[in-house]
Amino acid sequence: MIDHAELTQVVREAAADALAIDVGQVADDANLQDLGAQSLEFLDIVFKLEQRYDIEITRGEMERAARGDLSEEAFAPNGEISEVGLERLRELMPESAHRAVPGLRVSQILSLFTVATFVRIVETKLGEG
Repeated sequence: MIDHAELTQVVREAAADALAIDVGQVADDANLQDLGAQSLEFLDIVFKLEQRYDIEITRGEMERAARGDLSEEAFAPNGEISEVGLERLRELMPESAHRAVPGLRVSQILSLFTVATFVRIVETKLGEG
């Protein structure tokens, strides 16, 4: 069984390392894009977590998790997330609910990610979430 506080610290450290900032700047509810994370940094964080916990986290998997049982067309017709899709994101990532607003595109889902989001993904992968 993994300790939630320990996992949170591991994610904070992975994010700080990927972003080349002090771990003290990475709060549990920190939005990683606000801290400077772009695609490469997100990949680095994912890689570090995959290596540490012997799991695999794919981008497609993250998008499918966000979509849930909604069809692609119901979730994001023409690439823009529908109101039903936004509600799904708000439920899935309550720490970023205020960012799940009309006009959000599928390609912008990573902009919602926080330390807590990655903690939840790892816990789910390990069967503890």
